[in-house]
Amino acid sequence: MDYRNQLLNPISKGFVDDIVKNVLDNEDHFLPFFQLMFDVEERVAWRAGWACSKISTKQPLWFLPSHVQQLVQLAQSTKYQGVLRGCLSILYDINQPNLYSGEFVNDCFEWMISPKYPIAVQAYAMKLLYQLCLIEPDLAIELKAYLENIDSNNYSVGYLSTRNNVIKLLNKKVLG
Repeated sequence: MDYRNQLLNPISKGFVDDIVKNVLDNEDHFLPFFQLMFDVEERVAWRAGWACSKISTKQPLWFLPSHVQQLVQLAQSTKYQGVLRGCLSILYDINQPNLYSGEFVNDCFEWMISPKYPIAVQAYAMKLLYQLCLIEPDLAIELKAYLENIDSNNYSVGYLSTRNNVIKLLNKKVLG
């Protein structure tokens, strides 16, 4: 199936759901489809990321450590916020924070606090850092300090809600 050409056409949620179903029904399509996230055409990469984020909720084990590394590198290098959002969404779903580099963790802090990023990017970065705190509890104090010291006037209601939920989880599950 020529997924690349399909992704170049105008798409809808139903269309993406059909692609996702096709990939889920044909596991051998996954790797070639995953590689479309790295396409030079922004529309293809962003739309493939959207579909792969749906795949990651159904089949997180299809994403191997090598895929995590590729997603981390793509997140750090892409200039497209839709591709970044897709990478962070997938990384959140597959929950393998032990594979993150220190540089990626620093980038997550930047994405989380910088108002120049969309709320989805900020929220996923925050949630990825929380997942990392579950295996690296020393990081929890730093994350909580960042979250408690932001100027809430500069952030959306959605951001503040995610922040409050992460602080509650940190207090309950990590910091005690």
